[in-house]
Amino acid sequence: MNWITSQRVYAGIVVLSSLLLISGWRQGFASNSHFIEAKHVSIAAVQSGEFSQKVTGYGSLLSQNQRLITASSVAIVDEIKLRPGAIVEADSVLLTLKNPELDNALQQAEATLQNSRTTKRKFMLEQQRELLEQASRLAELKADAEMANLQVEAEAPLANEGIISAMDMRRSRLKADQLNERLTLEHEKLSKLRDVHREHLSIQDEAIKQAEAEFHAAQYQHDQLIVRAGIKGVLQRQPISLGQSVNVGDELALVGSLSPLLAEIKVPQMQIQLVQHGAMADIDTRHGIVSGQVIRIDPVVADGAVSVDIKLPEALSADIRPMQMVDAVIYGKSRGQVNFVSKPQGVAEDSRLTVFKLDNPHQASRVQVQFGKIAGNSIEVISGLQAGEKIIVSALAIDADVTQIQLTQ
Repeated sequence: MNWITSQRVYAGIVVLSSLLLISGWRQGFASNSHFIEAKHVSIAAVQSGEFSQKVTGYGSLLSQNQRLITASSVAIVDEIKLRPGAIVEADSVLLTLKNPELDNALQQAEATLQNSRTTKRKFMLEQQRELLEQASRLAELKADAEMANLQVEAEAPLANEGIISAMDMRRSRLKADQLNERLTLEHEKLSKLRDVHREHLSIQDEAIKQAEAEFHAAQYQHDQLIVRAGIKGVLQRQPISLGQSVNVGDELALVGSLSPLLAEIKVPQMQIQLVQHGAMADIDTRHGIVSGQVIRIDPVVADGAVSVDIKLPEALSADIRPMQMVDAVIYGKSRGQVNFVSKPQGVAEDSRLTVFKLDNPHQASRVQVQFGKIAGNSIEVISGLQAGEKIIVSALAIDADVTQIQLTQ
């Protein structure tokens, strides 16, 4: 009896084991389940809200106000006062150049100007002497004419009474008329002389103005040998060395203002259609996030990217300076209130793909989802998921025929 009971218990155990094995096979294999530890997957929840497409890019900070300094003459770099990175004022001397020809030209122009002014002074002295001589002759002639007129007045009664002859009277009158006529001519000569003197001085003034212009031009050219910043800011570039010869138009230095700054960002060509003038952007300066606004989109594509200029606020940290490398997130066109989720690995924009949706904290099933546009690390969900549902977004190394995942602790 005990032997029969033992056989029955053994048979029951075998049957139960078989049932358990069949059940496990059905659950693990018939349903294509896969077991994964929960700590090895990343899970994200579907959200609903304003979905603005974001464009990421990289670039550097530039001064909005820049001054490119070039050589205005052939010269040799004589002394370098400041190096790139130096903070400068408008009158800060960056470097000095040397050109003996400009030194000589300035000396000659100065001598020419001095000679012109000296010549004018000589003209004025000579004119004064001529005017004095003419005035003296005019005074003498005036005296003679007055004496002749007095003599005619005195002889007129005597001639009427026959005391003096009519011939003498006529001779005296003719002399007086001649003197009066000469006096008139001398007055006209004095007036003409003054006109001639004024014209001579005017010509000399023009010569002085021309000499002054030549002197100022030579002085300006010579002053350019002392290279100044011209604006307040920072010395950004200085592609010259001591003793180097430079030609007209060669770059000497680039000076940029410290504020305001621009972020010049490279945006992939395929995403530039999402960027609009006036769009807002966040700039990662490595010293904090700064908000800016798109003010220019380059119409030219270079190396598969388009340059976008973003204006930054004027009040920035002292640590933020031109030429810094930065990253940017530009907020593009809004798609309104939509569902979106963190972008699963391997998902492309406007694609249909199956992902694993969590049925409960320990199980996920494969579902097909239609995805839309990408914005940063998020992607639009068009169909297949609802707000609040969760999916596995990390890549899974499992077979394509697996339809269910068991998450284990």
